[in-house]
Amino acid sequence: MRASVVLLVFLAVASHTVAKPRNRFTRYPSWNNKMYPVWKDGDPRYKDSWKGGRVTFNVGNDSPTLTAAKVTFTIDLEFPHNQKVQPDGDVVWAEDCIINGTKYRESEPVYPGQSSDWEAVFPDGTAFKKDKKPAYVFVWKTWGQYWQVADGASSSLTIDTDGIPLGSYTMDIVIYHYRSKEKFIPLGYASTQFSITDQIPFAVSLDQVNDIVAGDLRFIQNRAIAFTIALHDPSQYLGTADITFNWDFGDESGALISRELTVTHTYISSGSFKPQVVIQAVIPDKACDPPADPTKAPVPPTHLGTTVKAPALVSAVPILISTKATGLALNLVPSDTEEDNTEDEASSTSNTQDAPSVAKTSSSSSNRDAPAETAGAKRPVTLTGKATVVVVAKREADDKPDDDCVIYRYGSFCTGIEVFEAIEKVEIVQMDNSVMATPNSKRNVLDITVTCQGSLPKEVCSVILDADCLKPIHTECNLVEPSKECQLVLRHFFNDSGVYCINVSMANDVSLAVTSAKVNVDIASGLSSPGTITMVLGFLVLVVALGIVAYSYKRFKSYRPLKEDLIVSSGPQVCRAHGGSGSSMFSKLLNRRGAADDCPLLQDRPV
Repeated sequence: MRASVVLLVFLAVASHTVAKPRNRFTRYPSWNNKMYPVWKDGDPRYKDSWKGGRVTFNVGNDSPTLTAAKVTFTIDLEFPHNQKVQPDGDVVWAEDCIINGTKYRESEPVYPGQSSDWEAVFPDGTAFKKDKKPAYVFVWKTWGQYWQVADGASSSLTIDTDGIPLGSYTMDIVIYHYRSKEKFIPLGYASTQFSITDQIPFAVSLDQVNDIVAGDLRFIQNRAIAFTIALHDPSQYLGTADITFNWDFGDESGALISRELTVTHTYISSGSFKPQVVIQAVIPDKACDPPADPTKAPVPPTHLGTTVKAPALVSAVPILISTKATGLALNLVPSDTEEDNTEDEASSTSNTQDAPSVAKTSSSSSNRDAPAETAGAKRPVTLTGKATVVVVAKREADDKPDDDCVIYRYGSFCTGIEVFEAIEKVEIVQMDNSVMATPNSKRNVLDITVTCQGSLPKEVCSVILDADCLKPIHTECNLVEPSKECQLVLRHFFNDSGVYCINVSMANDVSLAVTSAKVNVDIASGLSSPGTITMVLGFLVLVVALGIVAYSYKRFKSYRPLKEDLIVSSGPQVCRAHGGSGSSMFSKLLNRRGAADDCPLLQDRPV
């Protein structure tokens, strides 16, 4: 029964420990909890930690990082939409607004300026090195170590990776904002993933002139392909290295060794190929540099950041930790302080500069970020105080390079590409011009015969331009049905005469070929059309027939003079000049003399 009770109590305590929220950021023994409080995730005080809304963080890094090179982390604070950052770093209201019943005016500071009558210090008690106290403090933590940076709304941190085991890591950041004398308020936490590798990071791009779809790794034969390497070395670790590139293009053309970042190669046959490259970098080993005077400890200038040499957690090789020119302090002490300490408790460890002591190994959660120690490796050394303390760990005999003090690093790349035969030698071999009559107008028809060699096209496009070949007038594209011969007839219609440019392009999935020509279109010269000739001949036949009929009528009609007795006997009658049949009217048109006999008004006697 007693064992059961003990077991139940143990399970209850364990479940309570698991369920209890813990901080994402581990505090260290020298942490000033009163000036820099640590809030747990989900703390309701975060809601009101900034006027006008929550501040978000944009965190990044420039990894992957070659081992022994430097890795840089960046963070940018993004404020609510109604606020903006001034060039001097102050955050002001971007517009007039009312927040929680309080009215704020445009360009008014969100928080007033800092008081300069107190000494600004980092969470571990290290004093700021800037004349002007920055409004923000960033505490970065990884590998069981932390770095403190005082900066503006944007900040960065650069650290060395020499001696750090290969792999992927997480950098955690806690951001503090100055709020009042000796009081900083946490704005939140952020993190970013980064990796360390012994392979040279680089990228390869393949380009070809007139490539239809860039990046599809499909190219055409007998045309050069440019292979370009972009090394990823933001810290310039390889700046003094001798780098060679050994290319094998996969077509049995042999190896190409070069020191240039860009090479070209032409595939003379179609098919699938696997080009590959191996990079070799010969890097001078800094361990072979002449040793500095051991009697003088290096003191970094006050305007440059703090640089400290300290041993890595799992290696006897020293690690160099450096940051940019901002106020910074470094503490390599893994924390053995529980995370659930109250924020009002004072620091339990003083900030001294005594001889370094061996840090004890703790099984608490605060040590979970430190890698496990390997057998025979030296324990980490605790460094406290300022950067004048230098601890140098000796290298083992087998760690010294045996090849003339150089370090070899390699990288490799391989991909698969496809090479196709292209559309070659597109030509316009014939142009036929004819006129087509429509009920309302005439249109000129131009038939263009185009041929090509090589692979068959899938699409053909025609562009009609002005006489200067600059302004497009009409564009037409059509799909081409598969055929054994590459010969096409393109038909175009023109409504106006003039000189035109014609561009014809043929394309398939991997290639494009273009040709052009000029044509003179003259619609007025289209009388040779069979339909037009028929119409003209019909009209001429009709005119000739009418002429023959008129001539025959005039030739064979008899003339009868008008007698006087007929006029008298008929009595008063209306002049017949206004009457008569259609044939008489037509006769009058042909012989005007008949008009004198039809109307008595034209005769010389009374009516």
